This record gives sequence, C-alpha cells and structure tokens, in this order.
Amino acid sequence: MTMKPAHSQSSRIWTERLRDGLVVQVRPLLPQDCNRERAFLAHLPEENLAQRFVGLVKPIDEAVVRDLTCPAPECEATIGAFVPVKGGEIEVGVAAYVTRPDGVHCDCTVTVDPDWQKLGVGRVLMKHLIEIAREHGIRRMYAMTECHTGAHALGEYLGFHSRPDPEDPHVTTFELVLH
Repeated sequence: MTMKPAHSQSSRIWTERLRDGLVVQVRPLLPQDCNRERAFLAHLPEENLAQRFVGLVKPIDEAVVRDLTCPAPECEATIGAFVPVKGGEIEVGVAAYVTRPDGVHCDCTVTVDPDWQKLGVGRVLMKHLIEIAREHGIRRMYAMTECHTGAHALGEYLGFHSRPDPEDPHVTTFELVLH
C-alpha cells in the first residue's frame, strides 16, 4: 500500500494557544530551519536528545541537521512548534513519524525543549502529527520511550495504548489505531 503524497504539507500552518496563554506556530520543518533545528538540538539535555530521532541516535553534524529538516515526503512527516523572538523565531518542540515498509504503520516521536514542557507543546504537536498521519493513510502509529510520567500522560490523553516492552522493562511501547 502506498501513502498519499504530502503535496500540501509544507504549506500547512496552525496557530495554537498553550496552557499559559502563549501562542505557538506549528508547521512542517523546512530546509531554511537548519539553524533553528541546530539550536534546538544544542539546547536539549542528552537524556532528551534521543527522543528527537525516530530510530538510531546519530552524532549531530550538518548532514544530520539537514536530514532532520528535509524529511522525505513519501515516508516521513516532521512538524515543529515555533515561537516568535526578537529577530525571528525559535523551535521549542518537534514531532515526527517515519513509515514502516508497508506504508500503513509508522514510528513516531515528540520532543519538547525542557523549558517548554508541561505547557501543552507536545499535545499540540502530536494532535497535528496524528492528523497528518490519518490524511496519508497511516493505520497505526507506534512510539517507544523510557518510562516517565509525561509520556504516559500524553499518550493516554491522545488515545495511545501502552504496554511494557518484553525485552526491556524500562521501555514502554505506545500504539494508536487510526481509523
């Protein structure tokens, strides 16, 4: 099965109000976001850095930053949350998925700058990533994370079902069935 093309994904922009009243713009990451993505990655603590990658964590270099801001539209989607600052905007969170070879299942992740956690950034990002996945024919989304309360609360809120990883008791697998 093949996914529907992501032809209009780059033009989609959402404006969302967070719990504290601040407004973020949610939109696909673009090649011109390389500097913002590099700054976002540099600000993440090491324990949060792994959340940014769907798959293996790679050493951060220019090629990795370029890959993260230029997802392949036929099998990936990446959206970021941005806030205006003097002279531009900063990236405060990102959500992404990569389809599995069958094209109807995907692995996803969400990463939020620690300074912006507990404000609803992850919820907003995942809401839109799920919407994009549905539009592209994804039937199931999966996420894996080390056990921590924030991921469980967000997953539950979004309708994901969780189960412990049978090979690693510190890891939880989340699954969302899309109809």
